[in-house]
Amino acid sequence: MITLALTIVLLTSFITYMGVKFIIPFAIKINFVDNPNKRKVHKKPLPMLAGAVFSVITLIGILVLYWMDFLTGSLAAALLAAVTMLSTIGFIDDYYKTRSKEFSPFPRLLVQIAAAFLIVQFGDYVSQIDIPVLGYMELSPILGKLFTMVWIIFIINIINFMDGLDGLAGGMAGIFSFTFLITSILMDQPVSALLSALMLGVAIGYLPHNFFPAKIIMGDTGSTLFGFMIGAISIIGAMKTITVITINIPLLILAIPILDTLFVFLKRIRQGRSIFHADKLHLHHRLLSYGLSQVQAVMLIYLLCISTSASAIFILLSINF
Repeated sequence: MITLALTIVLLTSFITYMGVKFIIPFAIKINFVDNPNKRKVHKKPLPMLAGAVFSVITLIGILVLYWMDFLTGSLAAALLAAVTMLSTIGFIDDYYKTRSKEFSPFPRLLVQIAAAFLIVQFGDYVSQIDIPVLGYMELSPILGKLFTMVWIIFIINIINFMDGLDGLAGGMAGIFSFTFLITSILMDQPVSALLSALMLGVAIGYLPHNFFPAKIIMGDTGSTLFGFMIGAISIIGAMKTITVITINIPLLILAIPILDTLFVFLKRIRQGRSIFHADKLHLHHRLLSYGLSQVQAVMLIYLLCISTSASAIFILLSINF
C-alpha cells in the first residue's frame, strides 16, 4: 500500500504540475481571471482555472482506484457524482468572479448538502462519538448521518475560507492530505490512504504555481474540491474507527482552520452580520494586519497546522504502539 500510495503521489503531482502550467496561458487568453478588490490581497488579475485541472485529475483518480478494486461501485459513483456537482457549482461561482460579481451562497450550500448526502448514503457515516465532558455517545442512523453531513459541509467551507493568500489553502490541503495518508496507513485503511495520496499529489503539483507570487489560483472549484475530499477521507477512514482517540484525530488535524472559522463566525454573529459575510477577520488577514508579509503569514499557519497534525500522529502512535 505504501509503494502504491507513493506512486500515486508522484504521478499525480507531475500531471497536476503540467496541467496547471498548460492552463495558465489558456485562462489568461479567455480572460478567466479573478479581479482584485478591497477584500483580496492580490493587486492584479489572476487566472483561476487550476480548480478545473484538480477536478479532472481527481475524477480520473477515482475511476482508476475503482478499476483497481480499491473502491466499491457505490462509493466510486458517489464520489464521482459529488465531485462533478461541486466542481460545476464552483466553476459557476468562479465565472461570476471573472465578471466581478458575487454568486449566491445558497445554491452552493444545496450542492454541498447533496454531495455530503451521497457520502453518508453510499459511503459511511459516524455512528459513535466521544465528546469532551459529555462522554461517549452512540448515534442513531439519522443523527449519525446528519452529524456526518454537517461535518463534511463544514470542512468544505473552512478550506474555502482559508484560500486568501498565495499558497495558503493549497499548502494546508497538502499538509492535511499527508497527515491523513499517514494516519490511514497506521490504521490500515487503504481506501482513505490512496485517496489522501491522490489529493496530496494534486496539492504538491499545484503549489509551485501558486506560492508567492502566485501565477494562478484554484478558485472555489479547487478549494471546494479539496475541502470535500478531505472531509470525505476523514469519514471513510480516520473518523469512523470506533475508538475514542481516532474519532478525535481529524478534529486535531484540522484544528487551526476549524478554530479560525468558529472565531470568525462568532465575531460576525456578535456584530449582527451573516456568518457568510465577507470580511478580513480570518487568521491570515489578522496576521497581515500585524505586519507579517504574505510568505511569513503562510509559513506561520503551515507551522501551526504541522504542529497539530504531528500531535495527532504522535497520539495515534502512542495508542497503537
